[in-house]
Amino acid sequence: MRIVAGRLSGRQFGAPSGKGTRPTSDRVREALGSALQSRNAFDGAHVLDLFAGSGALSFEALSRGAAEAVLVDRDPQAIQEIKRSAHMLGVEDQARALKIDLGGNPAAVVGKVPAPPEGFDLVFADAPYAEIESVPQLLEAFVAADMLAPGAWVVVEHPVSHGWAWTKGLASDADYRYGQTRISLGVYEQKGTQ
Repeated sequence: MRIVAGRLSGRQFGAPSGKGTRPTSDRVREALGSALQSRNAFDGAHVLDLFAGSGALSFEALSRGAAEAVLVDRDPQAIQEIKRSAHMLGVEDQARALKIDLGGNPAAVVGKVPAPPEGFDLVFADAPYAEIESVPQLLEAFVAADMLAPGAWVVVEHPVSHGWAWTKGLASDADYRYGQTRISLGVYEQKGTQ
């Protein structure tokens, strides 16, 4: 795998082997990166990467100007590979990888994720397609726990066949289709503006 754009552009990094990880393709990361960059979503951002897998989305964000990333996955092999990749890319001080089962009770999951005081500015949720149904409740729990910064961007990758609907507190901004993959981009509507 390689970084598509930014200060680390062209640098290679690893991905965990096996069927449990479905890395986002270069083409999708490039298009998504451009969409987020045009919204200034990366500038100094605190990133939360749920179902991180290879960490590709977070590494791309760090390359494009994000301040730090918390990468969460339940697969210990994925976590080890993320740590190796972060070291290879020289971003180990900016990337924190945590082994948490995101399929558990959403409130318990949220309690295990360390958030910056001002909240996360950018959230990636690229769940295995078989687990996409758990994502709305998970995002709702992060919103309820006030762990998102005002105006935070939320990116959900899902199959085209899956009808995506944003949970309370998150509003749709755009939808993009790449083959059988759809990217839904939402924004956090802070309390009092809903």
